[in-house]
Amino acid sequence: AAALSGSVLIWISIQCFPHSITGILAGFVAGFFYANGFEYCLHRFLLHAGRGIFCQQHMVHHTTLNSPEAARYVNFSSNPWGVVALFSANAAPFLFLQWIFRNGWTAGVFASFTIYYIAFEEIHWRSHMGGWLPKWLRAAARHHLLHHARDTGRFNVFLPIFDWLAGWFQPRARTSNDEAGK
Repeated sequence: AAALSGSVLIWISIQCFPHSITGILAGFVAGFFYANGFEYCLHRFLLHAGRGIFCQQHMVHHTTLNSPEAARYVNFSSNPWGVVALFSANAAPFLFLQWIFRNGWTAGVFASFTIYYIAFEEIHWRSHMGGWLPKWLRAAARHHLLHHARDTGRFNVFLPIFDWLAGWFQPRARTSNDEAGK
């Protein structure tokens, strides 16, 4: 569903709007950061909101960790139409901006978002289900599983860019050393 949705959006972008290799490459970079930020915001503000259907379903994912039912609750959506809706909702503002500015970057955004989403799902699955991950991704799996083990404030699944950015803006607790230095 993700590959098909992304492919359709890329096709629409290329067919309906002017584009260039430079625009597509710039869009690819922008789409990567957008996808990482979207993943963080979705996980932090919707899935951990404390209420609502998405939060309730996500808490099932947390409570079934290491249980025989875990595989049923690892994917973002068990319904392919949920994935199509996710892609459509994320595409709408980009298509609107493309329609206004006509700068040829949305094909790259959609390609990057699609690759990121598929990688996110695969890495998430392998992190939870014990599948093989390359050595350079094992730290990412530990990062995510710490989120399940205790409330770490970490919400990115495999690439903690927005976790790091959010950490910069978190107020730091005062320590006894801070008080002594006053």
